[in-house]
Order: sequence, then structure tokens, then C-alpha cells
Amino acid sequence: MIHRARLRLTVWYAGIFVAMLLVLGAAAYLTMRRTLLGEIDRGVQTVVDGVRSTELELDDHTSDARREYHGETADVFLLLVRADGRVASNPSRVEAEPFLSGDLVRTALTGRTAWMTVEAEHEHFRLYAAPIMRRGAVVGVALGGRSLSTNERDLNALLITLIAAGAAGTAMAVGGGYLLAGRALQPIEVAYERQRRFVGDASHELRSPLAVIRASSELLLREPLPEAQRESIAEIRDTSLEAAALVDDLLALARLDHDRARTSAEACDLADVTHATIQSLHALTEAHGSHFDLARVDSVVAQVDEMDVRRVLRALIENVIAHTPVGPAVEVDAHRDGRFAVMLVRDHGPGVPPQALATLFERFTRVDRARTPGSGSGLGLAIVAGLVRRAGGSVTARNAPGGGLEVEVRLPAA
Repeated sequence: MIHRARLRLTVWYAGIFVAMLLVLGAAAYLTMRRTLLGEIDRGVQTVVDGVRSTELELDDHTSDARREYHGETADVFLLLVRADGRVASNPSRVEAEPFLSGDLVRTALTGRTAWMTVEAEHEHFRLYAAPIMRRGAVVGVALGGRSLSTNERDLNALLITLIAAGAAGTAMAVGGGYLLAGRALQPIEVAYERQRRFVGDASHELRSPLAVIRASSELLLREPLPEAQRESIAEIRDTSLEAAALVDDLLALARLDHDRARTSAEACDLADVTHATIQSLHALTEAHGSHFDLARVDSVVAQVDEMDVRRVLRALIENVIAHTPVGPAVEVDAHRDGRFAVMLVRDHGPGVPPQALATLFERFTRVDRARTPGSGSGLGLAIVAGLVRRAGGSVTARNAPGGGLEVEVRLPAA
């Protein structure tokens, strides 16, 4: 339990840190992208606005355009287009056709400015077009553009740097989170270990007085007693039996907590164990009025101690009998699924509320009274989970589509 809590805390720590890295990285990337694009837009607009401010006619503008826009704006190319769509000036001698084929020039000829990003020869360009006005009329268009290749290279380099930093930060977050979670849970682990020892010691100490109470009550019941006294003594005996069963469950859980590793390399056939366990529970199921459906019980060998499988199956069947109405069949299934030997126990009772499925195998768990009308300690399924996990398997519960609860036990196959 402590180990799983530590892993969950580590995931939370790392998840929060990774989320912060993602937010900061995305903010840095978007800020850099906006800054670089803004610089490009300002340079292109400066060139276009500069040529628009001159009073030269388009027919005589070619040489002046080439001479005026050099220096820090040398990477900005300029196209001057007449109102009829022909290029009047191309100082940078770029291939003009890809930049004139869209709606950019047509929009500028209507008297409006426009921005556009286009792709030409596997390269992206940022374009800006503005109308050239003479005496209140549009006589042409000044179109400026700049390649985004340098900008994209810088952004790609930044992205690679952010990804590398994020990966390194994630690794550090997982390692640091694991250490921090261990320190945070250390007091809880100490307290849990003390509680486990107390439960184990108390269980050992309680078994003897409970056995004395049971034996004494049984001796008294052999005597000729008035009916009222006999009923009281019988109640004492039954209560001692329930308390002894609870003590045995607590002791079993304490032992499972102490011995979490697999203790046996024995193997058993689930089909044989299933038939033997059902035979031993025949009187119990007959008294309950239930019967078994063994439609699919295949011979499959599991790498687990036979007594553990018997106890798991017995606890699951007793749970069904204790918590379901009289009459419906108890379905038991055993088969192989890849590397696992699978055992299913399904009832046809009211099922379990969905919110209770996640805690069904925790200690002292009790679902609603519709499912559990009788008494019970809430330790049976916790013992099942402990035995299965110690064997290297897993156990899950779900509400079956046709009604009832289905418990699936997956054990390592031999």
C-alpha cells in the first residue's frame, strides 16, 4: 500500500512539474514566434511604406527601388505592380509569379493593405501589399516580401532545445518526486508498520480467550438449561465464532502485509481446484438455495500455491452467497489467456454501485445494504487481493452487462 501511494505521489509531482514545463515552454515558443514574425513584418512594411512615400511614376521607378532598399532590409524583396497587373519593378529579381497569383494584389488594387504567407519552391514567405495612390486613385501596388526560412530554423532550434530540456526536466522530476514522496510517506510507513505489528500481536493474543469462551459456551450448552439461558449462551458462542473469524482474517492480512513476495513455486490446475472447492462448499450453497454453473472450466495450470487458490475461490463464492438473493446461479469460469490463468466468479445479484468498485478490495469496505443485507467484516475481498498480488497476479471487479458482479482473477500461468 505504501509503495503504491509513493508511486501515485511521484506521478502527481512529476505531472505537475511537466504541466508547468509545458506551459512555460509553450509560452516561450509562442512569444519567440510572435517576436520573430513581428520583426519580419516591420521590416517588410518599412520597405513597402518607403516606396509608397515617393512621388516617382511606376515606369521610372525600377532603378530607384533597387538603390534605396539595401542595408538592413537587404533580405526584403520588393515588387512594384501596375494597375493592369504587370510588374513594373523587380529590384531583387525574384520569381514574381508565385507572389502575384493570389488575392493579395487584387486586394491592394481595391485600396486596402493586406498580409499573406505563401509557399514557393518549398519555402515560406511573408508578403505585404499596399496600394500606390496618385491624386486619389490607385495606380499600382507595392508588394514586399521576406523568406521565413531563417525564422523557421530559429524556431525549430528553439523547439528542439525545449523538448530536450523538457525530457531532462521530466526525468529529474520523476527522480526528485520519488525521493520527496518517500520522505513524505516515511512517517506514515512507520505508523503503518506499527499498526500491522499491533494487529498481528493483538490477533494472536485474542485467539486464546476467544477459544476459551467458545469452549465454555459449548460445555454449558450440553447442560440442561432453561430455554432463555440456552439462547443467551448460544448467542455468546456464535458471537465468539464471529470474533474468532474476524481475528483470523486480521491475522491473515497482517501476514500478507509482512510477506508480499511470492513464497512458493508450486503449480496447480485451476479446474481441479475449482471442482474440489465447490464440493467442499456444497452444504453452504445448498442451504442458500444456489447452484453452480461451470460451463467453461478448462484445465489450466497456474504458478501459484493450491491452498491460496482454494482460499481465493472460497472467499469469492462465500461473498456471493452472503451478498446475493437466494436462487440465482453462481458462474465459475477458468481458462488461459496468454501468459495468465484466468478465473472468473460471477453472480446475478444487484451488483455494486460504480463508485464502490474502486474500493471493493480495500479493508473493511462495505457497499450499500442492498448488496450486503447480512453481516460481514469487509476483510474477505481484501484477503483475496493480498493473496493474488502475492502470487504475482491481479484481481478486478466489474458490474456484468446482464446484471450482477463479476470478479476476475489473473494468475501467472505455468
